[in-house]
Amino acid sequence: MVMARRGASRAALCVVAMVCAAAVFSVADAAGNTLQLKHRPLTVERIRQGKVERAGAAARRLLASSDEVTGDHAEVITNYMDAQYYGEITLGTPGQSFEVVFDTGSSNLWVPSKKCAWYQLACKLHNQYDSSASSTYVANGTEFAIQYGSGSLSGFLSADTCSVAGFELQQQTFAEATNEPGLSFVMGRFDGILGLAFERIAVDGVVPAFYNMISQFNIQPLFSVWFSRKANASPGGEIVFGGTNPDHFDGNHTYVPVTREAYWQFAVDSATVGSGDFNFCDGGCPAIADTGTSLIAGPTEEVTKLNKMLGATDAVAAECKQYLSSYLPELLQKVKNSTPLEACQDIHLCDKVEGVLRRASRKHSAARRSLASVGARSVFEEEEQGGDICHLCQVAATFIESALASNATDEWVEKFVEDEVCNNLLPASGEGVVDCDKVDSMPDIDFTIGGRNFTLTPDQYILKVSSAGQSECISGFMGIDLPPAAGPLWILGDVFLGAYHTVFDFENKRVGFANSK
Repeated sequence: MVMARRGASRAALCVVAMVCAAAVFSVADAAGNTLQLKHRPLTVERIRQGKVERAGAAARRLLASSDEVTGDHAEVITNYMDAQYYGEITLGTPGQSFEVVFDTGSSNLWVPSKKCAWYQLACKLHNQYDSSASSTYVANGTEFAIQYGSGSLSGFLSADTCSVAGFELQQQTFAEATNEPGLSFVMGRFDGILGLAFERIAVDGVVPAFYNMISQFNIQPLFSVWFSRKANASPGGEIVFGGTNPDHFDGNHTYVPVTREAYWQFAVDSATVGSGDFNFCDGGCPAIADTGTSLIAGPTEEVTKLNKMLGATDAVAAECKQYLSSYLPELLQKVKNSTPLEACQDIHLCDKVEGVLRRASRKHSAARRSLASVGARSVFEEEEQGGDICHLCQVAATFIESALASNATDEWVEKFVEDEVCNNLLPASGEGVVDCDKVDSMPDIDFTIGGRNFTLTPDQYILKVSSAGQSECISGFMGIDLPPAAGPLWILGDVFLGAYHTVFDFENKRVGFANSK
């Protein structure tokens, strides 16, 4: 799932907003059992932290080079910092309630354990399963671990009665998590994850909950998902186990075969911006339908080009410019009479810190080489006063010094420094920020799947999200590069699934899409 770099320009972008409205989704009965979900609106902070953790997972976990996918690879593309939709299940007798993300990008069920250590904050802040309080608990004890970008989530297996959407699953094996890494699980409104992907990627060979629904209740081996993209809508979404609800889609579903029985992976024929102005996924590409991802994620190079076509500014560059603009005029004046480090100390962005750029050449080209060699890319990695903020200041001051040698005007120097530091020096994030006033004039984007065009309009693929109390418009396309054995891969998350009602058909090994209503 899905993500960006943290900037010094906002206070701790990696710290998630802890207060978010949750809208309860009431659901109507259909040809199957339905489940109430809750919807958590997106914020910039959660989107970006989601990318950070997902990218970390991809970097840590390489899939096997063969076509086989085993359980210990279940989470390479899965992340929940930006998860929006989750619902209630119970475990044990009497039932202990848990909010879980229903995730088509994984196959295991896990919840926090009462046996986690006192210092496990993620565990202590959420509902915890207490085996001693259940009369139907069956001990297992097998060690369990899933690798995430922020570390390994670990615990042990147990079995108990599990109630999901009215189905009481007997002796459902699940994991009791005793170690939960990263902000995703500390700040998440959900307690755990219920995976809805294929059994072959289940960690420890555990039989997934939906497989047990099929075998124990003889339901039709499919489930369907509808997400409303309307803010604070009620009802706002549903998941139907064993059927579909015609109230939430128009016409017939277009089905495509699953190409890899691991995630719900299928082939996209092509994708086009507007009237063919830009084609991505040229010649076809693999994609997955992932309910655990909020955005549409794809290879960073292609997404960067796509966002540029949409008139989006790279998020890292925009954030960098916003921060630089707050102190550039004063810094420029200081550099005229002192060294870059001294100038940054004078404006209190460096506090008696040895400058990483002190040895940089005064010539522009040499300065660029030196900046690259000392790792200027790390400017947005932390938020330490006298650390990366100081480094960023010295980067800017060094370019100011170089530009002043040409006798340019102050205005020209400021623009030059912003462009050099923010546009050229820092790597693209794959995340785009757009002008909210221009959304209506943006082009449609068409995904061709199974020979049919599935169109996303600007109001569907541009997300208006909150950031520090203000609205910001973010492209729904996010860059993420997966290891070669897993990627390149497009991840069609809630931005796409919100527009199209989706059927996940186990029996016929296919995915179907129809217009949502």
